Amino acid sequence: MRRCPASLGGWSDIDRRDDFVGLMDECWRTRAYGDFWSYMLLAEGAVDIAAEPRLATYDMAALVPIVIEAGGRFTGWTASTAAGAGNAVATNGLLHEAVLDRIGD
Repeated sequence: MRRCPASLGGWSDIDRRDDFVGLMDECWRTRAYGDFWSYMLLAEGAVDIAAEPRLATYDMAALVPIVIEAGGRFTGWTASTAAGAGNAVATNGLLHEAVLDRIGD
């Protein structure tokens, strides 16, 4: 059976499940909306962190400017630009380095 790459199984597939679950344990509340919706919630200030283990450039191309223009930060795990990174970490900006310390390379 093929797992959804944006699910918890996707984090297991790349050996980062424990890091991601540890981050979730430190958050007040966690929810998964999948694809673009969590990034829209981030841009409007309803959530503070959105992250995915695998994304294609076409999955994130429109999300990057939306998050950045809303005052957030959107990168790959290595703090490189998100486009082409193949993964994503988006935050309200204030939490970005802390999230990268937990789940980044």
